[in-house]
Amino acid sequence: MRLLSIFAVILVSLEAFAQPSAEAMAAEVSDNVATEYAECAAYFSVVQGAFLNSGKTTEAQQYKGVSDKAAEFSLFAARQSRTEEMATRVTLARFEMNLKAMQTTIGNNYSNISLVMNKYSDSCVEAMTDSTALIKRWKDRVTSRYSKDSGAPR
Repeated sequence: MRLLSIFAVILVSLEAFAQPSAEAMAAEVSDNVATEYAECAAYFSVVQGAFLNSGKTTEAQQYKGVSDKAAEFSLFAARQSRTEEMATRVTLARFEMNLKAMQTTIGNNYSNISLVMNKYSDSCVEAMTDSTALIKRWKDRVTSRYSKDSGAPR
């Protein structure tokens, strides 16, 4: 029994130092990028709703376009580590989940839009204008996390 316990501790220790493959790390980066773009698609959709609510249809159409583009980017990134069908399902679920959360945050009242703008505006504008920075940020986070987890110098 004691030997089994020691063996289990050794296995857990080895797993803590194991580095994922480059493919697994790339999949994790693309998954985080896909998640963030789905969040931004929802954010831009909420802003679109606020513009529609205030009668500003031109601005609403512009934000609809940006929301659609963010959703496309999310789907593209999700496809990197999933089948087409699963990527589509995951992207839609992420969009709907974020949309519901944001609508709850504003109490389903567009006059409270500043609550979501404060949280998402800067990061989502950056994601749409500089996808390289978004990808690099997630690559650095994932790489740093595994470097820290392995005890290897950074």
